[in-house]
Amino acid sequence: MFRRRLQPQSDFALASIADMVFLLLIYFMLTASFVTQSGVQVQLPQGRSTQPSPAPHSITITAKGEWYWDSQKINRQALEGYIRAALTPYPKDLSARTITLRADKSVTMEEVAYAISLIAEYRGAVVIATKRP
Repeated sequence: MFRRRLQPQSDFALASIADMVFLLLIYFMLTASFVTQSGVQVQLPQGRSTQPSPAPHSITITAKGEWYWDSQKINRQALEGYIRAALTPYPKDLSARTITLRADKSVTMEEVAYAISLIAEYRGAVVIATKRP
């Protein structure tokens, strides 16, 4: 007669676990906020746009006149060196040439214009951060 040889199966199917991890990864990527927020607190002016504009670097000017480059406190004179390093050599991708400017609403236009002119000098693009409506 024919006899069956039943042996315990020692394999574990990982395909379903890989599918679940992939779906969770997609879920968290889609629901995550892509806007980088600096740890420096400023009162942003009101704006109309609801679209986030991510940029690789940010400049923050506080109400006390303190300057920050990507959350690192710097002095105003050092700003040009940071912008030059970020935008030289000239990146072709517009998102790599974009710098977010976060200025407290009490900061004068002179300070904002200084930062914008330095970015424009090195052929960069500026996104001015505002509060969402």
